[in-house]
Amino acid sequence: MPSPLSGTLVVDLSRHLPGPLAGRLLADLGARVVKVEEPSLGDPIRTSPPVREGVGALGAILLAGVESLALDLKDSGAKEVLERLLARADVLLESFRPGTLARLGFPPEELRRRFPGLVICSLTGWGQSGPYAARAGHDVTYQAAAGTLASTASMPAVPVVDLIGAWSSVTAILAALVERERTRKGRWIDASLYDAGLHANLVGWAMEAGGTKGVGERLPLTGALPCYDLYETADGRLLALGALEPHFWKRLCHAVDRGDLARRQYSASRRVRRQVKELVRGRTLSQWMEILGRVDVPAEPVLSAAEARSHPQAIERALLSTGPDRLPRVAFPARFDGERPRPGGSTPELGEHTRPILAELGVPRNVETSPGVGRRFSLKRWLLTVLR
Repeated sequence: MPSPLSGTLVVDLSRHLPGPLAGRLLADLGARVVKVEEPSLGDPIRTSPPVREGVGALGAILLAGVESLALDLKDSGAKEVLERLLARADVLLESFRPGTLARLGFPPEELRRRFPGLVICSLTGWGQSGPYAARAGHDVTYQAAAGTLASTASMPAVPVVDLIGAWSSVTAILAALVERERTRKGRWIDASLYDAGLHANLVGWAMEAGGTKGVGERLPLTGALPCYDLYETADGRLLALGALEPHFWKRLCHAVDRGDLARRQYSASRRVRRQVKELVRGRTLSQWMEILGRVDVPAEPVLSAAEARSHPQAIERALLSTGPDRLPRVAFPARFDGERPRPGGSTPELGEHTRPILAELGVPRNVETSPGVGRRFSLKRWLLTVLR
């Protein structure tokens, strides 16, 4: 399919999950993504377990189809290479702590002056300003500070802040690229995982309007309502019940001859909750799916990842696939005119594209042989050497 971002060059200096995911999404949309990696080890996602033949599964998902350029940005020769690359780039994506890019010799304000059309996205934990700007963090700590863990007070099932931080960064980048079509000027985007967490907690902020909520206090969409929760069935499976609207709840109650519960949909009574638990526990998962499917009540079994992958809807939507390395690939979660952008193919070895990119940029021989400009690097070979 024609790619929406075809002809767009993205230079990705980011590491770990959020930044590389943003790069992955831009690549899915057709951008050429050149990932700049430290020559000796590269992005840690390369070795994020499980690892198969030297390739980490998360690295395969996020790096497949991008180009790997090995540069030590503390080296003058490597800096010259990056400058030449930025002169051609449309987007610079980085995830250093605030001030690091400037210490490396690339202050964003100076980059904007030298490359006025460049869109710079600085994706950090806490943002470029504020008392926590230089503080360390990870998804779970950003979620904790943003309030997204409060109602359940438990470990999240997915790294929500990392994911939403990546998506919001991509949204901002795309908006800046659209604006550049009119103004011919780029932007410096200050994207923050903490900001993304605060935004993700919008239901929590809405609930706060009705009174302050404490840690561990369930909200309507996190288990406070008997009509919207997870319940164990007779065969030990979990059923996700989403009968939030009155007509769905009434259908459920009448389908199992429990009209006495029809008016207790939003009850906070422990007795009502106990009755619903006992009701669900009285039938197997397959029995519930047959009943609830017949009367069209939102309810689905809680599936493992393996079960979710073989779900008929997942198969038809063709979002999940397996790459040539037998590791998973996840395609862009939307279709364009009925076609979905294909996920990347092979995962590049660290520095695999260094030599062709240097040739493309016309890098002088003295720069090409600089200690900070890496050659093609075999992660598998490095691992075997270290573990020997």
